[in-house]
Amino acid sequence: MKTLETTKMEDYRRLAHQIVSGCLNIRQDENVWVHSWDNTTEIASEIAFACREKGAQPFITLITEDYWTRSLLEVPKRLLEILPAHQAAALEKTDAFIFVLGPKNPVDWDKIPPERRELSSLWFIESNKYMDSWRNIAQEHSIRMLGVEYCMATKERAQTLGLDHERWEQVMLAGCLVNQQEIARTASKVANAVKKGRDVSVETPFGTKLKFKLSGREPISGDSLVHKEDGAKGTVKFLPSGFVEVAADETSAEGTVVYNAAIPARGGEKTKDLTLHFKRGEVVKYEAKSGISEFENYLKSCQGDTAKFAFFGLGLNPGLKHGFTQDDKVLGGVTIGIGGNEDKGGENRTSGNRHWWASMTKATVKIDEKTLVKNGALLL
Repeated sequence: MKTLETTKMEDYRRLAHQIVSGCLNIRQDENVWVHSWDNTTEIASEIAFACREKGAQPFITLITEDYWTRSLLEVPKRLLEILPAHQAAALEKTDAFIFVLGPKNPVDWDKIPPERRELSSLWFIESNKYMDSWRNIAQEHSIRMLGVEYCMATKERAQTLGLDHERWEQVMLAGCLVNQQEIARTASKVANAVKKGRDVSVETPFGTKLKFKLSGREPISGDSLVHKEDGAKGTVKFLPSGFVEVAADETSAEGTVVYNAAIPARGGEKTKDLTLHFKRGEVVKYEAKSGISEFENYLKSCQGDTAKFAFFGLGLNPGLKHGFTQDDKVLGGVTIGIGGNEDKGGENRTSGNRHWWASMTKATVKIDEKTLVKNGALLL
C-alpha cells in the first residue's frame, strides 16, 4: 500500500521528467542551474537528478523566504540592483535555468514600499536593473529558462486564498503533465487566427457583451516547450502553461465584462461576478456580488493606465480547472485584462507594469464574425 509520502515523491518524479525531457529537452553534458526555495528542495532534488540521468551537469541554489523578505525590505536599493559577479559567471556557463516559484507564504505586498516591489525578481521577467543585466547574459548565451508554478500550491497559500490544498495540487500537477507538443500546436493555430483578426466580440450567458479591436500586434503563445531561440529572445516560459494572449487596441473596448469565474483573494474571500463597464477602452463603472476590495486595492495602489483595456486571452490547457489561480490557461476560458501591457507590446504604462485580469467561462468569441470559441469550446 502506497503512503502519502510515496505518492508525493512519485508525483515529483513525474513532474521532474516533464520539466527535463518534455519541456527543456535537457541533453548530455549540458549545464543546468536549478534554483529552489527553502520549502521546495525535494522537488529541486528530483529535477537535478533527472538532469543527471540525461548525462547533464546540474547544480542547485537555494534562497530562504526570510532572507528574500528581509533583503527586499532592508538592503539598500543600489545593492539589489546589482547582478553579482559570481552569479553572472555561473549564468554565462549555464545552458538551462530552472526556477521554482515561491515563497511558501503569500507575499504581503502592502508591507513592501511601492518603489521596492519592482526589485522582487520572483518571476525573472520583472523590469529592474538586476533583471536587465540577467537578461543581457541570458540572451547572449541563449539560455533556456523555465519557471515551475506547481510549487506555488502550498498549504499556506491555499489557506490564505480559501482553496482546498490537495485539490489545488492535483489540478496544478494535471496541468503540468499535459502533452506540451499538443498545446504548442493548438497555440500556433489560435495565434494565427488572432493575428489576422481585427474585430472581436465576446459574449457569455452570464452578462458579458464586449466588443473591441485588435491592432495587428504579435500574440504571445504560452506553451512550456523551451528552445534555444526562446533564450536568444529573452523569453521565459512557465509550467503549467497553455494560452494565447495579445495586447489589443487599448481605446476600443465597448460594453460589459462579467468575470463569472470566482477569483480567489487574500483572506479566503472570493471576488464573485466582478463586472466592468467599458467605454472607449476605459473602465467607467464596476461592481461585484462580493470581494470587491481586492479589485479596489489594485486601482488604489497602482499608478498610470490602471483602468484601461489592455489585453485579451484564450486558455488552452485541458488539465487545469477554474478557481485554482490558473484561470487564464483553462481550456476554453476567456481572459480580459486591464492595466499595464508593456510586456505584450502594448501602449499602457503602469507602475511595475501591474495589471488586473480575470476569466470567464462558457464564452462565445467571434473574430471578424468567424466563431473561434462557442460556449466555452474551442473550434479549430
